[in-house]
Order: sequence, then structure tokens, then C-alpha cells
Amino acid sequence: MSSTPASTPSSGSGHPSRPGRLAVGLVVVVVAAVAAWVYLRGSDGVEAAPQAGDPACAPLLRALPQSLDGLGRTPQGAEGVAVWGDEQVVLRCGGLVLGPTTKACIPVGPDSGPTVDWVEDASNDRAVRFLTYGRTPAVEVTVRFGTGLTRDQATSQLIDLAGPVSRIPQTRTCL
Repeated sequence: MSSTPASTPSSGSGHPSRPGRLAVGLVVVVVAAVAAWVYLRGSDGVEAAPQAGDPACAPLLRALPQSLDGLGRTPQGAEGVAVWGDEQVVLRCGGLVLGPTTKACIPVGPDSGPTVDWVEDASNDRAVRFLTYGRTPAVEVTVRFGTGLTRDQATSQLIDLAGPVSRIPQTRTCL
């Protein structure tokens, strides 16, 4: 009497078994999660500015330098955001436009290039935030001190950003 072997799933049918499909699905999820982490890893919560989708922000972001004062540009996931180093310099395009202000307004730019009017909007012993004046949408730049940058170097970052930021048309100037 001959016995017939119990039926087993055929691996030659061209269809993966259920455990095989589960493993493939798990690999796809892990790869997607790692890709998202790599894309967003430079961002520790830098949020987009309220008007980050303004069409004027795209050419500005494309023109930004890959390094500032030796700090490499860090990939970001938020729209209208550029970061150099470990968030030592953060640029957000699409900020709210400043109206008349009593805060000091300073034109900054390279000797042979365009200048941009900036208002020192906020500062403390760890950082300073500048906003463009007379440009819509506004651009915000925050410079954090320490790890290589000092308060005295804050405006030097603005000099290197003047060319790209000047792509947003100026409608008013500092007095």
C-alpha cells in the first residue's frame, strides 16, 4: 500500500505564501519609514511659515547657498524652510509681513550686490530672529549662538542670504 504525502503549498505556483507576503509588506513599511526619517532627519520641528506656499518662496529656496559660514544645508521636509547646520541658521519663507515698526531696520548685503532691509524682531542670549521689511511674503531668519556662531556673526549670515532673498520684490524700504 502506498501512501500519498500530505498536500503542502506549492512554491512553484508563482504566488508567495501568506508569511512571504507579510514579510514583503513589512520590508516595504520599514523602507518607507527609513526614507521618511532620512528626508526629515534635519528637522527637529521647524514648522513652515504661515504663507510658505507663496509662489515667491520657490525661486528663493532654489537660490539659497548649500553652506553658510561652513555650515552645510540640512534637508528639510517643511515647505519654505531651509536649515544650515544643526538648526544654527533657520530660514522660513512666507512669514507675516511687518507693518510700520519702531524696531531698528538695517539694510544688509554684500559690497557689490543687492541689499535687503531686515528688522531684528526678537533676541535673547541664545538666538536672534530677523524679519525682512518691505517684502511680501516676508522672510524670517533665526541665528542660534554657540557651536561655532557668535552674536557678532549673526548679520554676516544675512549678507550671504541677501542675493536669494532679494528675488522677492521690495515694496518698501527702511527710513
